[in-house]
Amino acid sequence: MPTLLLIRHGETDWNRSGQVMGNQPIPLNQTGEQQARACADMLAQTPIAGIFTSPVLRAVQTAEIVGRLHSAPLHHLSGLSEIGVGDWINRYWKDFAEDPAKRDWYSHPDRARPVGGETLREVQQRAVAAVEQALLAAPETTYAFVSHGDVIRALLAHYLRLDLATLRHARIDHAGVSGLELTGSEAQLLFLNHRPGLSRLL
Repeated sequence: MPTLLLIRHGETDWNRSGQVMGNQPIPLNQTGEQQARACADMLAQTPIAGIFTSPVLRAVQTAEIVGRLHSAPLHHLSGLSEIGVGDWINRYWKDFAEDPAKRDWYSHPDRARPVGGETLREVQQRAVAAVEQALLAAPETTYAFVSHGDVIRALLAHYLRLDLATLRHARIDHAGVSGLELTGSEAQLLFLNHRPGLSRLL
């Protein structure tokens, strides 16, 4: 039975200011680096067979920090990338509250699409495909997947068979870890958004 550790990247200055990053190479700030190190310490005693990361810089930096305490190989998976934000990129979230796609972002995530961007359903499809492909190599072990808040919510919704709109209410903090144990076509939620503070999870 594979166990998935879904880890959100650490904080960036753009997260703090509310500016839309998309897939731009915005690095972790000092707080984000500290969060990633604390997450690595929390997972230090957890046997991890492989670490898979979004290729976006903030996720890669987080994965590299987490991976320093493990001999597990690090792989980039394009399917774990941040949601495509299209024309929203570089803008501030507060400045386009009346955009129809922004209004529907939480209530209708299947259809809410920024101009030139993706829906959450499309994100879910590519993220699940990436995870499933990663699990083919050794399906009976623990893997870490470092990604972004909405991508992690989409993965949780798929494996727990929950509506995407419902999972929009799940809080996914920077460097928070959510754990799933897969048993055939079903999954059990081991923990949600667990933040550094305990010596180990598994």
